[in-house]
Amino acid sequence: MAAEMVLIAEAEKQHPNEWLLFEVTELDEKGYPLRGRLLAHSPDRSVVYQVLIQVRPSVAYVVWTGEIQGVFVL
Repeated sequence: MAAEMVLIAEAEKQHPNEWLLFEVTELDEKGYPLRGRLLAHSPDRSVVYQVLIQVRPSVAYVVWTGEIQGVFVL
């Protein structure tokens, strides 16, 4: 993979209101993704998940950078 290593928090700021797919390469002291390769980004979740299926990174992290709307019950 030729994707550049980035800080995940910085990539999240650079791509507002998008789904991001990372191959995680480093975790912080609490075990949260800290650094990785940005493999895909899109406002369309299905585009990011298609890349996830094709690339199959060893440790993947998918995140939405926009506001969550609606009601969610866990």
